[in-house]
Amino acid sequence: MSLNRGRPLTLHKEKLIVILGATATGKSALALKMAEELQTEIISADSMMIYKNFNIGTAKPSPDELRRVKHHLVDVLEPEIRYSVADFQTAASKIITDINARGKIPIVAGGTGLYIQALVEGYKFKDFDDVDDCGKVKKSLQSHFKETGELVYDAKIIGLTLDRQELYKRINDRTQKMFDAGLVDEVKSLLNSGVSRNAQAMLGIGYKETLEYIDGKISLEDTIDKISQATRNFAKRQFTWYRRMKYIDWQSAN
Repeated sequence: MSLNRGRPLTLHKEKLIVILGATATGKSALALKMAEELQTEIISADSMMIYKNFNIGTAKPSPDELRRVKHHLVDVLEPEIRYSVADFQTAASKIITDINARGKIPIVAGGTGLYIQALVEGYKFKDFDDVDDCGKVKKSLQSHFKETGELVYDAKIIGLTLDRQELYKRINDRTQKMFDAGLVDEVKSLLNSGVSRNAQAMLGIGYKETLEYIDGKISLEDTIDKISQATRNFAKRQFTWYRRMKYIDWQSAN
């Protein structure tokens, strides 16, 4: 995939709605509701939902939800393919332009803060070395936002927040529901189809722990607890990331 070397900006900014927040705050549900009301389309800003057949562990929209509203960048990439923030920025910006050209306001929804920040601030990537394996961006990386103090888009950026105890309860409940829905069978099916244990998608929270369970290294109860804890820690990191994005309009998810 080609890298974005700085998209040209026009005086007339394209319109955009962004819905972000920690995992389990209800981003997808709100995006779906708004998309139906506005008769528009959703662009996923989730680094895991991009992969084919990784459904339960990523809380991917259901087939019914995908029929109700057109979703972009969901279930389109093979698990072995490396996908970067620069790839997301390039793909998402093209989709945003297309949807605006059709007189609609697209909705970007997801919890991968780096993806959203790079998109709305107009990061100018030169090569893959601009981002390390942990997703850290070089401080020297330039952006439209750094240069002008303005976002690339005429954007309404909504952040969903939730009381910590309620958020943790939702995370715990969702983890249990993933196993009830067949996460173990999903991982076994992925392995049987030839997906490597070392594929980028297999390293996501929920999948790597389930692999340990399948290998007999950990009990099911401990697997569920381990995933819940890892997800709670991830939620903390998400909120830490969002604090640098001062333009977010925070709203309660209750």
